[in-house]
Amino acid sequence: MTRSPQSTENSAHHSGENLAENSIETQGVGGRHHLGRAVSSVAQSASLVALGTLASRVLGLLRDMLLARHFSPEVRDAFVVAFRLPNIFRRLFGEGVLSASFLPSLVIALTRPSAPGEATRLVGAVFTLLLSLTTLISLFGIVFMDELMRLLLSGGSFNEVPGKFQLTVDLARIMFGFVALVSMYAFFMAVLNSLHRFALAALAPCLFNLSLIIAILGFRGQAQAERALAWSVLVGGALQMLILVPAIRRAGHWPKLGFFWSSPQGPQPVWTLPEVQKVFAAMGPSLLGLGVLQVMTVLNVVFASRLPQGAHTAIYLADRLFELPLSLIAVSVGSAMLPTLSGQWAAGDTASMTATLRRGLRFVLFLALPSAVGLFVLAEPITEVLFQGREFRYADVLMTSEVIRVSAIGLVMAAVVKLLAQGFFAVGNTWFPALAGVVTLACHAVFAWAGTRSLGLLGLTAATVLSSLVNAVLLGLAYSKWVGPLEWRQTVGLVLKLALACGALAAGCLIYEPLVLEFGSRFLTRSVALTASIFLASGLYFAATAILRVPELGEFALRARELVTARRRRSASVQ
Repeated sequence: MTRSPQSTENSAHHSGENLAENSIETQGVGGRHHLGRAVSSVAQSASLVALGTLASRVLGLLRDMLLARHFSPEVRDAFVVAFRLPNIFRRLFGEGVLSASFLPSLVIALTRPSAPGEATRLVGAVFTLLLSLTTLISLFGIVFMDELMRLLLSGGSFNEVPGKFQLTVDLARIMFGFVALVSMYAFFMAVLNSLHRFALAALAPCLFNLSLIIAILGFRGQAQAERALAWSVLVGGALQMLILVPAIRRAGHWPKLGFFWSSPQGPQPVWTLPEVQKVFAAMGPSLLGLGVLQVMTVLNVVFASRLPQGAHTAIYLADRLFELPLSLIAVSVGSAMLPTLSGQWAAGDTASMTATLRRGLRFVLFLALPSAVGLFVLAEPITEVLFQGREFRYADVLMTSEVIRVSAIGLVMAAVVKLLAQGFFAVGNTWFPALAGVVTLACHAVFAWAGTRSLGLLGLTAATVLSSLVNAVLLGLAYSKWVGPLEWRQTVGLVLKLALACGALAAGCLIYEPLVLEFGSRFLTRSVALTASIFLASGLYFAATAILRVPELGEFALRARELVTARRRRSASVQ
């Protein structure tokens, strides 16, 4: 970072932020209105991303419901493990590296009138190199999948089931081409996000989930149903990428493939262009920082292979439920906030940038804490309603719900990590998140080894929670020291109010069992009882935050009204 801590502190001191209001004073009236518009823009963009993410996650839950019910335990475990490797690259490129390294550079290029053509050159060069790299990775994985799986599944329990290992290898080989497809989708999404166009990219994964749902329903009961499901991963990956192509072309940023770029001095290799080198210089630490977090996932696969059958599926389904609120809250807010943070940093307005991040953290806590409490209290009812039936037995429900309860404890830490990382990426500092990731990975390896030996599956899940706490503490302390104070003391006051409101939420969740005992335990009854519990708990939470005068409630209500109004306007314009 180029700004000194002293100058940052002075800027933050003179900003005079009032967190209870919608505008934050920076440099006179103009600065106040400017930041107010920035916060409003972030909130509106986050709402669009959250809407698309919600649709995708709901379809993802439907996909996982069908997967759990229609496939045997050994096939479920095989598919889940086989999809882990390509899914790691989705998380790296789809939710991480490209946003961290490419998007800030593209925002700067788009806003720099003195360098015409720089954005076009940057888009073409980065896409060419990214496509080449991910294609090579895909081919490597397909050829050496047997050896990769032997490293991952070193535990005896997984390999004791006849045919399970070979099925995992076969499915992984089919699906590994998804790496290149999802990377192209992530690239197009980053380009559209840099132009503040969020909705289509957020909705595109719906096509991926629909592809898998159609495959499960169309081939259920057939001999090769699991292989049809694997091929549908490639079809879905292609669809979610291709739907962004028309928007990219209309925006005038369709990438030109080529390893050389014409210049007055003659053809120049694209990897020697200064703007491209800057992106890949930032991408290296980002890959390291986000990559080590994905290595945690790989470690979990290794340790879970020593546990009884069903452990992989339980971890996967718990992750899916964990990621639903995480994506709706932290990923949506973070994705929408990054262009704003990058623009504020590029303009030298560090105080406004820190104020925007601080406000985002408070808003994320407002939504993440009740989500965590709700998941913890309703873990078993949610698992019963969503997954129980056919091949998914009550023993599977108990195993999965226990993992969900432990994972829910770490939801807040994971959300804070997602948002704090955006602050570092916006200022071009990708090395510290990488360093924090390495420390987190080392801690996780120790926690996972000790936890699995002492508590089995629950110990492995608890290790992930403790590791997220380590990561959140490292990032929070470093940002406060180097960029701007996050004023954690004020946040503690907010957390205390939210904790009281979450007590009311937990009380509302407790009506589930009485309703089931009164009206029966059929699927429809349980579904209605669960829905009633969630609505009552949510209403009690919002009522409690209103009584406690939590300012984030007003912002939440305002953004919800803006989102509804925007949708009505779009519908009216179409008609």
